Amino acid sequence: MEENKVESIKKDKTATENLLQETIEKHQAELSAQKIYYTNALSAAKEAEALAEARVNNEARTELESRLREAEERETMLVQALEELRQTLTRKEQQVLT
Repeated sequence: MEENKVESIKKDKTATENLLQETIEKHQAELSAQKIYYTNALSAAKEAEALAEARVNNEARTELESRLREAEERETMLVQALEELRQTLTRKEQQVLT
């Protein structure tokens, strides 16, 4: 009778150890899968961030180039207006002298 109890306890112990090992392996596999999932998600987020940053930089560059062109056009118009004023002033001075 005592041997049966000992044998039963040993079987229970072995079954418990096996179940514990299976549970550990299952959870390790789940953790590994989660790690892969979140690592991939992080990589995708970093890539999306880099693309968004590049897009913003391109948009900013385009805006600055546009403003620069406008400023150059205004500068050209001002230079032309200044030259016209000089010519007009020179003509007026000549008219006054003659």
